[in-house]
Amino acid sequence: MSRRVVGNAASVMAVQAGSYILPLVNVPYLLRVIGPEHYGLIAFSQAVMMYFVTLNDFGFNLSATRELAVRRDDPLLRSELYSTVMAIKCSLCLVSFLILCALVRFVPRFHSNGAVFFASFGIVVGTMLFPQWFFQGIEKMYWISMVNLAANLIFTVGIYSLVRHSSDYLIAAVVQAAGKVLAGILGLIILFSTEHVKLSVPTLGQVRHRLADGWHLFMSSAAATLYTSSNAVVLGFVGGMTQVGYFSAAYKIFAAGQMLVSPMCQAIYPHVCSLAHRSSELAVNYLRKAMVVIGGITFFGGLLVLLLAKPIITIAVGSKYLASVPVLQLMAMTPFACAMNNIYGTQGMLNFGMRPQFSRIIVLSAFFNIAILIPLCFWYKAPGAAASALITETIVTLAMAKMLYGRGIDLMPRLSDVKAQVATLSFFAHRRYEKVRG
Repeated sequence: MSRRVVGNAASVMAVQAGSYILPLVNVPYLLRVIGPEHYGLIAFSQAVMMYFVTLNDFGFNLSATRELAVRRDDPLLRSELYSTVMAIKCSLCLVSFLILCALVRFVPRFHSNGAVFFASFGIVVGTMLFPQWFFQGIEKMYWISMVNLAANLIFTVGIYSLVRHSSDYLIAAVVQAAGKVLAGILGLIILFSTEHVKLSVPTLGQVRHRLADGWHLFMSSAAATLYTSSNAVVLGFVGGMTQVGYFSAAYKIFAAGQMLVSPMCQAIYPHVCSLAHRSSELAVNYLRKAMVVIGGITFFGGLLVLLLAKPIITIAVGSKYLASVPVLQLMAMTPFACAMNNIYGTQGMLNFGMRPQFSRIIVLSAFFNIAILIPLCFWYKAPGAAASALITETIVTLAMAKMLYGRGIDLMPRLSDVKAQVATLSFFAHRRYEKVRG
């Protein structure tokens, strides 16, 4: 992988570290202070917010990023694209808030905890403001990494300073949302001070073009959210908030493992877009090498978590939450499945002109997930929700691989790719060892 891609991967990993590792430090404290039921309520509200986050993204995190990656040197395009995307995002954020108001007014589960849901809506606002898609498109992630880390450090200080009793669960929800809003505001300051983006009023034609370009990706993202966030939402309705607490305690640990997947996938996406624009063969060869690295890390990491699930839970969240052990075991190999379907789908199908097929697979998988999720949650509670996620991600991966193979695109690594990547890793490991030894 190129030096720029590796640097961006490290930067995005810092973003994910701020998003997952620091909250993971807070999980034992929050579980102990506010209890699994109140923690489950916060996790439930945040899962609902992910629906609104997906609506606000409208696929721009992929469609706009891809366009920016190909035409990053066009200053007029950069300003026009940002202005149009943000105009749409602000409108969708307003729509999301009105939908939330209706849910709190008419749905009993929302009405009885309305303050928590309104507090958590700050996550939607902060994510809408945060210009990660723009910096990802131009392959400059370092400033955004620092912003996320700073915001999450402030969030950590706020949790330990302000949340002291079980009744402080609302404060916990406010502090978590405030961290996202702060990251969004700081991200905008950096964007306008370093990239010289100029705001303009988008035309109706520009809005239509961006909406049409992101439609298939929005449908696939919405479906993907349906079979990820829905696990906690359905579990909350079927099993109660305590079960959501057990599920979310394991999910935070799973998310830390997912941190190994997302940074690399986000970093290579604009690079693959650029390669595919020049030559499909270049993109295929690159993805084969990426699969060796990303697949190898997530596979062996998943095996390690599977074997050590009990001590991990005991150390991370305490022996009172041993009910989360089977949940974590079922989640252990999910990062590997996610990594594979990201390479086959997001990196492969989207860059090889297969957006409708990509969306179709995701949508059908979402319906499949809901079909098995409800009975699994009813029968097995939190472990059932985890099993549903693993089964669905595996089916998505197999379907995408089959679709690409049917088009004559084989992303399976060759033996030479494996040997080359192993040799490269061994070389750098040896150099590092010699440097430390010297």
